[in-house]
Amino acid sequence: MSYLEAGIIIVAKYFILIPILFTIFWFIKYSKDRKKLVILMLATGVLSLLIATLAGSLYNNARPFISDNITPLFPHATDNGFPSSHTLLVATISAVLFFFSRKLSYASWIITLLVGFARVAAGIHHTIDIIGSIIISIISVLI
Repeated sequence: MSYLEAGIIIVAKYFILIPILFTIFWFIKYSKDRKKLVILMLATGVLSLLIATLAGSLYNNARPFISDNITPLFPHATDNGFPSSHTLLVATISAVLFFFSRKLSYASWIITLLVGFARVAAGIHHTIDIIGSIIISIISVLI
């Protein structure tokens, strides 16, 4: 395994923790809007999961290592790849953070794009799975 492949695996699997840490940092630092953050995060999280579940049941997208007969960089279930749950999580956090800290939100969106790119590069998702997750999270936070 090359250093590039190892880096892709780390980003694809573990960078989802960074937006969570951003949220915890903001939560600790700013006490006056904690309740709003928790409510919006929970409501948006639940809604994005519901929409993602519905979207996944309406659109089945075999993972690249199945449909394109490639070897993924790490083992993964052979379930529906649409939408990407890792990208959905970090995109939802990024979208919610936008209402509380633009700087943290922008940094979190960069992480979101890196996670999505890494999951495509690892052979776990197609680009449409990533884009779908981002759209679902934005729709959820706007609702």
